Amino acid sequence: MLKRRSWIRMCGAGAAAVLALALVGCQTVPAKAPGLTEEQQQLLRSQGFAQADQGWELQMSGKLLFGFDSAEVGAQARTKVLELGRALKGVGIERLRVEGHTDDRGSDAYNMRLSLRRAEAVADVLAEAGLARQDIEVKGLGRAMPVVPSDAAENRRVAIVVPLQ
Repeated sequence: MLKRRSWIRMCGAGAAAVLALALVGCQTVPAKAPGLTEEQQQLLRSQGFAQADQGWELQMSGKLLFGFDSAEVGAQARTKVLELGRALKGVGIERLRVEGHTDDRGSDAYNMRLSLRRAEAVADVLAEAGLARQDIEVKGLGRAMPVVPSDAAENRRVAIVVPLQ
């Protein structure tokens, strides 16, 4: 009987240890983005980037809006994009994607061209900040992904994406 009690205690202790290890394995640890250092991730967060499916994304609505039928980066927005580009380069982030968007006025073909011009204009400013132009992919998405419904000015924007490695 004594041997049986010792065996039950050992099994109970072993089961408790296995359970403890299983619980440790289930703890949530903040996800580390593949290919990015902690310093790079901290910078992205501090600049307003959020982790998304395709990488870290900064929606520039409210920060970099374009006038109706315009692809011109204004002086204030230009300063912000230059500072952002220098900060990204400073932590070794050099590959980017710039996505241009439009409101829903005009034809699909026209909006695709305009959104591409907007993305190109921002990519040019990022290149002035020291990023290699060939490492900046540009995409025109037209009116396909509005942040608000209708032809609101908030849709005339760019998004800057740090793609996953």
